[in-house]
Amino acid sequence: MEHRQHIDFHLVTVADKPLFDAYIGCSDVLNCDLNFANIFCWSDTYHSEVGEAEGFLFIRFDYGGSKAYMQPVGGGDKRVALALLLRDAAAQQISLRLYGLSQEWRDFLEENYPMEFAFDAPRALYDYIYRSEDLAQLRGRKYQPKRNHINRFVERNDWRVEPLSRDNIRECKRLNDKWLKGREVGEMERAEQMAMGRAFENMEALGLRGEVLYANGQVVAFSYGTPITARTFCTHVEKYDSECEGAATMINRLMAQSLEEEFELINREDDLGLEGLRFAKLSYSPTILLEKVSALHLTEEQRDMREMWHNIFGDDYADIDSFLIRHNDAVPMTHKEAGRVVSMLFVVPLQAWGKRVAYIYAVATQPEYRGRGLATQLLNEALKMVEASGEFDLAALIPSSFDAKRLYAKLGFEEAGRLLEFSDGDYLGSGSVVQDMAMTLQIKTTKA
Repeated sequence: MEHRQHIDFHLVTVADKPLFDAYIGCSDVLNCDLNFANIFCWSDTYHSEVGEAEGFLFIRFDYGGSKAYMQPVGGGDKRVALALLLRDAAAQQISLRLYGLSQEWRDFLEENYPMEFAFDAPRALYDYIYRSEDLAQLRGRKYQPKRNHINRFVERNDWRVEPLSRDNIRECKRLNDKWLKGREVGEMERAEQMAMGRAFENMEALGLRGEVLYANGQVVAFSYGTPITARTFCTHVEKYDSECEGAATMINRLMAQSLEEEFELINREDDLGLEGLRFAKLSYSPTILLEKVSALHLTEEQRDMREMWHNIFGDDYADIDSFLIRHNDAVPMTHKEAGRVVSMLFVVPLQAWGKRVAYIYAVATQPEYRGRGLATQLLNEALKMVEASGEFDLAALIPSSFDAKRLYAKLGFEEAGRLLEFSDGDYLGSGSVVQDMAMTLQIKTTKA
């Protein structure tokens, strides 16, 4: 049988909903990222595209200045689907990045393409999935605090609830504006606001379902979402007035009660790694914490670097893979002999001490090639690149030994006398936080 040679992608429009319904609506997919309304509403940010080929639905989107792909959905031959994706990524001159993979897809890649892919499953991206009945009824001792919040809300307020409609969207927007006041609105918040605007504009076409909670004549909470499948509903947005005690718990329950008879499960999406949001979502006792796997197809150079890193530093492949996937902006530099990487380092952009820092990480040379100045050569090349970019104030590194410290000092690095701190969940230090004393070098910008 002759197979397609490429995927014809087009920008996602609301007219693509039947296509998504045909592939995903009747599937066992639980992932909120494959929900059509999510993909469509966030298209201003991710410029999502869709294509259909060989019995699969393919989704391509913008990621970090490049393109990435969601897990294909369909019943065709996975090998054929992967060949199409690899071909499309090559045409884009990028490595294939896949997001939202199920365990089934991960197993397929590991079994059929051994050591070719790096895998990662960030905790911040896990979906929280609940039984509709649990959220609607709040039975048992574990939900007693929730019932107490609701009881206080009911006692203190003259309240009512209405289905989300064109008639109450304006009031929901006013509550949203109140929610935004006093908040630091960053890139993600702005993207969410655009997605909400798209959802309201296209609510009928998307099949948006929601509930609006009033207390004493004012909207104090609203929530809305759409089905992922016939079994699972996805809650996209929940906003509430923080000054109205119990409003958040009340809208959560009312939304679940409106869905209980039709949907077995409710996906309340991820927690973005935010501690408060994680605590709140765990407090409702999810039935499933859905792990979503990311995968990167490694170049031969990256495979060499991963193996060398593992052998020299002793780090687990899982930790190395996490770095390779999460640090799309890290610049690798290598020296090769007979086509094999024998010396390497990475330049990782960081924000530290209020400065733009070029962090030089994982400097290593194969044992049999040491003493030839390969690391020094790579370090000099890295510093020239950093200076020429004009994007950094400092270069920094953490020496792993006295010999390394002497090498870095010869290149002009000085002891900073302070720890290099990393963002939560993204530790790139020496392995001992108390020993992460940095050496730094002031960058002289050469960029015109």
